[in-house]
Amino acid sequence: MSKLNFKFLFLGFILIVAGCEGSVEDPVVPSGVTDPQELTQLAFQKQEIGAFEEAIEILNKALEFDPKFVPAHYRKGSVYEEWDQRKEAIAAYQQALKLDPKHLDARLGLASAYGKSRKNELAIREYEKVAELKPTDPEIHFKIALEYWYLQKLPETAEHYRKVIALNPDHLQAHLNLASVYEHMKKWDQSLKEIALSIQLGKQTGNQQAVSIAENKLLFLKGRMNLTEEEMERRTKPPF
Repeated sequence: MSKLNFKFLFLGFILIVAGCEGSVEDPVVPSGVTDPQELTQLAFQKQEIGAFEEAIEILNKALEFDPKFVPAHYRKGSVYEEWDQRKEAIAAYQQALKLDPKHLDARLGLASAYGKSRKNELAIREYEKVAELKPTDPEIHFKIALEYWYLQKLPETAEHYRKVIALNPDHLQAHLNLASVYEHMKKWDQSLKEIALSIQLGKQTGNQQAVSIAENKLLFLKGRMNLTEEEMERRTKPPF
């Protein structure tokens, strides 16, 4: 075979291979699936097994078919948040809320992503919007209390833990956390009261771990509540 014929044969082989490669179906997005709802559900399944990159690819395809499909935007936020891509998660949640301002899951997701990004004030703002729509949900106020705690705004933290307890008097963790807040505020009697309630609730529910935590808090509190400022500083700061 001449060199010229061999070159033509080789070129033809390359073109055939390239053509075959171009006809290979997308390994992530099933051929013929154009329903955004179906694609979003498939993306959720990918998210459940930790295939985040594939999930995002599928959701992008869903949004090609319907750019205003809110569940796909929300799911993108959820995937990105679990993937620890916080900037992208915030953008996706914001887009979902732009299309549907009453989408509670997207609002909660946005608040959560803000909190993880240490944008606590923005997280509080979003949680408070949810609280307006779900005024009897104690867990929303619990989340708000945590964000205020990270900011060390103690009166606001205590206020929201009290709201949790008003809605659910048996919320053991809220009582434990409120005891710590009152301790930092040096409201000893109120802290002792919350510790006593925590021990009582822990015993009623058989939560021995909570009882142990509360009892340790009690011992610690009794050891520091009568200390002077000078004694407290000596105990809590290194001698150098």
